[in-house]
Amino acid sequence: MALLKNFKGEYNYQFNWIDCDGKTTGFNSVWAANKREAKRLAKAMENPAHWAWYNGTKYITVPAEVTTGGHCFYNKGMYVDVSSMYKATAKQRDAMDTLSFMMTH
Repeated sequence: MALLKNFKGEYNYQFNWIDCDGKTTGFNSVWAANKREAKRLAKAMENPAHWAWYNGTKYITVPAEVTTGGHCFYNKGMYVDVSSMYKATAKQRDAMDTLSFMMTH
């Protein structure tokens, strides 16, 4: 089956997200001309592990756990699992879209 390409000649690269413990936490995709560009685009979406504290209005990144009130939790981050990255076919993209829809609806 042919690899999926858009009108700019870019491929659809699919990949998994992992947390700071190396456990798979999700998946995503980017459009890019090559794997180097795909890695750059995906890494720009990473969210490093951190403590977050709810101040009553929104979550704020804090350097350490806050125990003086409010809700505080450790976000294990979201990092690109480069070893899982591949160029997708239309069938693979459709399967990822179906899985994503099932997980969010």
